[in-house]
Amino acid sequence: MMEIRTTGLHWGVLLIFLVSSFFVGPVFGPSLSVQVISLTLFDVAIVGAAIAAFKDPRARAVGIVIAIVWLIASLVALNVGAFQTLALVLTGVMLLAALWITFQVLLNQTTGNLEALLGAIFGYLLLAMAWAMLYLHILRLDNDAIQMALDSDIWSSVVYYSIVTITSLGYGDILPISPLARMVAGFEAIVGVLYIAIMIGSIVGKFQTPDNDD
Repeated sequence: MMEIRTTGLHWGVLLIFLVSSFFVGPVFGPSLSVQVISLTLFDVAIVGAAIAAFKDPRARAVGIVIAIVWLIASLVALNVGAFQTLALVLTGVMLLAALWITFQVLLNQTTGNLEALLGAIFGYLLLAMAWAMLYLHILRLDNDAIQMALDSDIWSSVVYYSIVTITSLGYGDILPISPLARMVAGFEAIVGVLYIAIMIGSIVGKFQTPDNDD
């Protein structure tokens, strides 16, 4: 059983990498170089959580190798359509692994602090990314499953849709059409509410406060 640390993880840094990967494309446009930068930032954020969490140097080395393989597969998929499915599957697996590690670390926190809170926010955004990957798979099976603008960038659109769904905001500019897409969106909204109430609420509740003198 690999030992996972509960302290010393720089969640704020990982959060910056993850959020930056969201904004690079929309700000600078969908050019190949921008996609490479976005993928690299996303890769560092996801694998960085695992590498920082494991105490065993061998586990960290394995994480670095996996990160390199995943990044190469993702970059190849940008130009070779045959690799897109493989890249999507690898990304989904990496996201699930990062979520599991993040939740393990956060649930084992004995005290609340700013880094733990940033970790909870990081996990919240990872959930949104995991659902975005699920929406992408749904669209690959059925192009009409989710209604969105025809000229929109698919990845940016599903990430945006996932974020407004998990926060229960729901502007209505992107709509789930198929029964599967509707059910998946509904469950994402439920999970988003529960995560805020349970995970973030638990960490905030563990913040140490000074004892009040009677």
